[in-house]
Formats: sequence, C-alpha cells, structure tokens
Amino acid sequence: MGCASTVTRLDGEFPNPIGPAKTECEKADWLVLAPTRAQFVDKSGRHSGHRDDGFALYRVGETRPESLPSLTESMGHDSPVFAERAAAVRAYDRRTWTAVGFGAAGLVAIGVGTALFVASFKTKDVTQSNGMIGQEQKIDGTEAGVGGALVLTGFGLAIAGLALNPGQAERSKAEANRYVFLPPDDKQEQVVTWTQSYNQAVRNRCERAPSP
Repeated sequence: MGCASTVTRLDGEFPNPIGPAKTECEKADWLVLAPTRAQFVDKSGRHSGHRDDGFALYRVGETRPESLPSLTESMGHDSPVFAERAAAVRAYDRRTWTAVGFGAAGLVAIGVGTALFVASFKTKDVTQSNGMIGQEQKIDGTEAGVGGALVLTGFGLAIAGLALNPGQAERSKAEANRYVFLPPDDKQEQVVTWTQSYNQAVRNRCERAPSP
C-alpha cells in the first residue's frame, strides 16, 4: 500500500514562477512539479499500459511522489480535486486493510484451533489386567470440537480476506489517484498555480523564521 510502485518520475520538472528553493529551510518543505508516468493494469490483470502525460509533486531531490490526499489541507482547501482523490484513496485503503484484517484473524484462528485440536489428544495412566501401569489415549471432545470449529472459521476468514483484497487493476488506479495529476481532468496551469502559492507560503515562513 502506498508504495508508488506503479508511478515513476520522469526527467525534468515544470518551471516554478517564483524560482527554486533558495535555503535549507525552504528545501525542507518545498514542492516540485515534475512529469510522471502512471502504469495501469486491466481488469484481467494480464495486460498493462502507461501514461506519460501525468505530473506529480515531489520534495526537492526526491524521486518518490508526495501523496496528494496528505496535501489536502495545505494545498487543496479551495479545490475539490484533492478531496475527490482523498475519498477514492480512503475507499481503496479501507478495503485493503479490511482484507488484511480478515486474513490476519483467519491465521490466528487456524493457529489457535490447530493447537486446541492437537491438545485434545490426551494420555491417561491406567492399570492393566496384569497389574502393570499402561497409558491410554483419550480425546477431549470439547477441545477437539472447539479446535475444529476455529480452524474452519479461520479458513472462512482467510477466504473472505482474499475475496475482499483489491486486484492489480484497482491498485494501479488507486496509486494514480494517490500521486498523479492526469489531463484533461487536471490542468497543468492550475496545479502550477497551487504549487506556486504553496511554495510562496513556505518562503514567507522561512523568511520570518529567526536565523540559526
């Protein structure tokens, strides 16, 4: 989740009207808008393609894009673009974590159930007809039943987790929503303006900050 493995920064960057970051203070929070490739997988999961007309936001010197939903408060308060992306990404993340939760619960249930089932086989000392002490194996029906039920429940949870887990097509679309602006819905000029306003606020804050 959120690894940006289907998103790749391309060479170059779009000019920032106020210029590059000048100080270390500015570089810490400055954003750069750069061309970005987004890969998409079809519903079958067997074929993929990519778009090279996207663009994404990066910290200075970084190749990993910034998550657009994380910038909603600082950049997207006047535009629904960030909010729409955040909603789409939240839905994907919620489904992914639900699937992980079912899978983890299933593994725990299988482990506990297996342990109980094995523990249900008990040995008991008995006196044989010849007076010798021997051992007899008995099964604790309650433990065996509970253990078996937990194992079956665990398999059911694991299968539910696999069914809920988003496929590659959904993942590639979610990562594009998380990181990349794509035309024609997203206007380069508009994003440049947002980036300039954000970076100007960073510069103003750094200029007001006391010198170390």
